Amino acid sequence: MLKQTALANMTRNTPHNASANNLGTHPDPAALVAMAFPGLREAVAQWMAEDLHKWQSAQQEQSQQEQMMTRKALKAEFEICTQTIRNWEREGILNPLTVGRRVFYSRPEVLEALKSRTKPDGTRLHARRKSTTNKTR
Repeated sequence: MLKQTALANMTRNTPHNASANNLGTHPDPAALVAMAFPGLREAVAQWMAEDLHKWQSAQQEQSQQEQMMTRKALKAEFEICTQTIRNWEREGILNPLTVGRRVFYSRPEVLEALKSRTKPDGTRLHARRKSTTNKTR
C-alpha cells in the first residue's frame, strides 16, 4: 500500500510523467524510498555510525588484551626463565597486573626490559648460557 502511494505521488509530481509512462520506465527506487521514509537515510547513517563505534571499541579492547601476557606466554615467546620474571618484579622492572590468582604483564614493558638488558651483540646481560664444553664425571 505504501509503495503504491509513493509511486502515485512520484508519478504525479514529476514533470515528465506522461512521457515516462509512455516509455514504460519506472521512477528511481531510491527516490521512492526517500519519499516514503523521509528519516530513513538519517536512521541508517546513525545505525552505521553506532555499529562502527562498537566495532572500533571491540578492536581496541582486543588489541589491549593481546598486549597482556602470562608468565608462561613470556617464557615461551621470549625464552625468559620464570625466576627472571619474578626477579624483575621484585626489582620493580616489571609491574604485574594480578586478576585473582593469575598474573599478567604488559608486552611493551617486557620488550623494554629485554631491550635494556641486551648487549649490542644480541646476548642478554646475566643470562644463563648452556655449557659449550662436555663435562664428564
